[in-house]
Amino acid sequence: MSLELRSYRTARTAKRCSMHGCRRTIQPGDRYLRTSLPPLVDANSSEHWWSLNVCTVCMRDDTTAEENSAARFNEQHPIGTPVRAYPGFRPEVDPSARRLDTRTRSVASVRGRTAVVWVEGHGAYIALTHIDVIDAQPDEGGVS
Repeated sequence: MSLELRSYRTARTAKRCSMHGCRRTIQPGDRYLRTSLPPLVDANSSEHWWSLNVCTVCMRDDTTAEENSAARFNEQHPIGTPVRAYPGFRPEVDPSARRLDTRTRSVASVRGRTAVVWVEGHGAYIALTHIDVIDAQPDEGGVS
């Protein structure tokens, strides 16, 4: 039994889709899924509620969307990719969130209903929504 809360809403203001790899903006008037996991349940290992806004394209099939998210991540980022991971909260939620600059140590996969990846220096998988890829720095002295 999952304690996940789901509600379908119509956006009043613009908001970003929370699915990893989705760059869509949910516009005012668009339908979207607001889903929340209570503390310490399923993929939410934190002590606070974890909420996501999901656009209509990503909510068509949750499992497929998560599998697509993991596959897209794997296509673009091989094992060993430098990432910034947020094991608990993202800084948008908690400005004092723990940040871990590390590398991926596995391919992304789906655990439960969440696309996740394992990283070096952390003992559990982390949701792709809590992973930011660290872009390579441009060569010093090069022309911009």
